[in-house]
Amino acid sequence: MSSTSTTGRQETVDAAPKGEPTIAPTDPLCHGRPRCSVADRRPVGSPDVSEIVVVRLAAPLDAASDEEHCDRREYWLSRPAGDLLLALDCEAQWGADNAGPASLTVLGTLATFHYVEFLSNDACEIVDAALQLPQGRIQAHARHFGKVVGDACRPSRKGGPIPSPGPGSLDHPILVLHRP
Repeated sequence: MSSTSTTGRQETVDAAPKGEPTIAPTDPLCHGRPRCSVADRRPVGSPDVSEIVVVRLAAPLDAASDEEHCDRREYWLSRPAGDLLLALDCEAQWGADNAGPASLTVLGTLATFHYVEFLSNDACEIVDAALQLPQGRIQAHARHFGKVVGDACRPSRKGGPIPSPGPGSLDHPILVLHRP
């Protein structure tokens, strides 16, 4: 299976038949992990300097719980000074209080994330953040709790404390979207 990214580059994803282990692609951002593929590449500022790479880790075939059904997405800033993990989300939200999807907009050297998570009891949380690139510095960060009205989250009050930025490593992204 293969897909074409927005930059026109061809990415190959190795897929094994059901029941067999999936071989991890060789892209360095996959870190040798199974069921990993590059889903998208977006230039940041000058395309020769850096790009945001969206890495997708497919849920295991035998996923049982809502949390295990997460097709995890990692938003990496790939740059000569070293790769930074900007944020993590799930391609779709499986059940209340689990991680949901974010939308990403890149304008020049500014990456903005908009994240909505549906919580139990018709509550929800919205995160809006902007990161200055290529440094990976958080320029703006707001969290709000709200109520679900129809299929939308209507903000009603400021969220809890904003988590401290991580160093941008594999297990500690700069921006925390989902709070367990």
